[in-house]
Amino acid sequence: MNNMNKKNDIIAALSSPYGKSAVAVIRISGEGCKELAERHLSRELKNGELRYNTFKASGFTEHLMAVYFENPHSYTGEDTVELYPHGNTAICDGIIKTLTDDGARLAERGEFTKRAFLNGKLDLMKCEALADIIDAQTTEQLVYGNARFDGQFKSLETTEKQLNKALSTVEAILHYGDELEGEDIDSAIVDDVFSSIDVAAEKLEAEINAFDGGKIINDGFKIAVIGEPNVGKSTLLNALTDSDRAIVTDIAGTTRDIIDGEYVYNGRKFVIIDTAGIKDYTADEVEKIGIERAKTAAKTADAVLYVVTDDRSISRLPEIDGKSAIIINKCDDINDAGTDFMTAESDGMLKISAKFGKNVTALKQKLYEMCPKDHGALCNHRQFACAVKCLDSLKAAQAEREKSESLEIVAALLYDAYSAITALHGENADENVISSVFERFCVGK
Repeated sequence: MNNMNKKNDIIAALSSPYGKSAVAVIRISGEGCKELAERHLSRELKNGELRYNTFKASGFTEHLMAVYFENPHSYTGEDTVELYPHGNTAICDGIIKTLTDDGARLAERGEFTKRAFLNGKLDLMKCEALADIIDAQTTEQLVYGNARFDGQFKSLETTEKQLNKALSTVEAILHYGDELEGEDIDSAIVDDVFSSIDVAAEKLEAEINAFDGGKIINDGFKIAVIGEPNVGKSTLLNALTDSDRAIVTDIAGTTRDIIDGEYVYNGRKFVIIDTAGIKDYTADEVEKIGIERAKTAAKTADAVLYVVTDDRSISRLPEIDGKSAIIINKCDDINDAGTDFMTAESDGMLKISAKFGKNVTALKQKLYEMCPKDHGALCNHRQFACAVKCLDSLKAAQAEREKSESLEIVAALLYDAYSAITALHGENADENVISSVFERFCVGK
């Protein structure tokens, strides 16, 4: 079945979780879905009216509520019917089978939202925000997703308008330049073009610099715990996550691979990465691999916790660029400082007892303070790549000004920049890119 035919199909799927519940939601979308549903309903559907109805499926009858949304005033932008039967797997499976036997097909992952995108109801950034809202584990993630979905970040919108203005002006100069009266007017217009480029580049650079903050809200602040064998790294992971995620023994080198766990503190998600103990030499090939993975985890994490039992072993640990903190563990006789991590520190090193949970909250507070707090609209690598491509083209255009080259080169660079910024919203996006976005959704969304 080709893509064009698939776009014209009537699709149906369960939009609520599969299983037992008081009420379920079955969504049907596509031209002819109203007529399809009405062939099995006892009452006619009226636009925008949620009405009691009876669905006659193969082998049983279900009393339910039903509503019809006429295009374009629906989630997908197409004619859409939603049925609200009892949340019973036999009932829902039976209704969907009746619909598919009568001409509908099962929706693919995210296909309802994909149709909303293709019909201009949502742009690609809104679709990604919606996926993040559905996946949200914390209030912070939920608020951030809704802010992006509601368009509260105006910087990218301003950037796109500035680029549109600059590109339109350059095109006018190139096409009607002979009609301009005097070099002063021509120079003023060109200055206006580069002024728009400068404003766009400044705003875009600020968004790119804030990318880590947005990404960390969604993915969590990732902290690699590194140190020599038997310093209590696994015990620390368990203490921070309040779990038995990692195996803890008195045997040095118990952890051979990467183990991670999560916790939420002050509304923010944190990901703790336990690693193999680092030492100068080992004949054990498995342990060697574990040590290399530990070093890689430290380089790719947002921050690193160096865990030691005394300050003499600090010099033996690898230096890592970026945010880091030194934790002296096994200080079992200390008093707990609560959230006051500065009181728990000595010479810049935080003393804790992971085994007895002392100063674990102080450590959580310190890690929270280490998190970047600034964020913008960019929150994933697709968006970041589009923004960087746009900024690179703008910087190249600014460089052309210094070289006093022709506006034809500037125009070409502005086309590239404008294409990159509009790709953020899904215009002329590659089908593989679009598919990867909607694969994040469940079947009924």
